[in-house]
Amino acid sequence: MLPKIPTRSRLVRSLDLITLDGRIYHFSPPSLLQRLLRGAFAHAETIAISAAILALIYIAGFAAEALDRSVFDACNDRLARSVGMS
Repeated sequence: MLPKIPTRSRLVRSLDLITLDGRIYHFSPPSLLQRLLRGAFAHAETIAISAAILALIYIAGFAAEALDRSVFDACNDRLARSVGMS
């Protein structure tokens, strides 16, 4: 079985569908909103993963600031006092 080669979807200007009984259906081109939604759905997984990574980085920044102020400053104060008193 041959591998499938990924192809990009082509822009459709208009589409005429002719059925077996001879009826013709004319479909108009997609609007700008429809094209934007199609592009968003095509990249939905990438957008979701990127948003999750950015949220984790943002949360990690807040956690690092909280740890930096409370834990490390308290340790540095204790070390400075004990060295100065000796």
